[in-house]
Amino acid sequence: MKRSPIRKTPKNSLSKSKKRLDNVFSRYIRTKYSKNGYVACFTCNAIKPIAEMQNGHYVSRTYNSLRFSELNCHPQCPGCNVFKHGNMDEYARALVKKYGPDILETLAKEKRKIKQFTVQELENLTRKYESMIQ
Repeated sequence: MKRSPIRKTPKNSLSKSKKRLDNVFSRYIRTKYSKNGYVACFTCNAIKPIAEMQNGHYVSRTYNSLRFSELNCHPQCPGCNVFKHGNMDEYARALVKKYGPDILETLAKEKRKIKQFTVQELENLTRKYESMIQ
């Protein structure tokens, strides 16, 4: 009996498209808040060059419904984003200060929504955010 050949994943696979958008969206978020090539950490206010900052998520990016949300994403220094695991208490305070007292409830509701991206959606978002950082 002859086995069917193993199918290779397409060049524009979902995971590759999501990873590419992650990179572009991260640059967009850091650029959006930058002044003269520097950006302040959303949680500790440390000022660093754009290249040294990261895109911090209040709600984990495992929740697709908020993974690319501008309300959920802000620049963070590696100290807050990585070593302090997002510095969540300060992140929550900063969100409320910036957007008002309802933001945490809004994000909590949004994270419960199921979102499955298509490759086309991810590619469209990538083009959108690339055009915004040029």
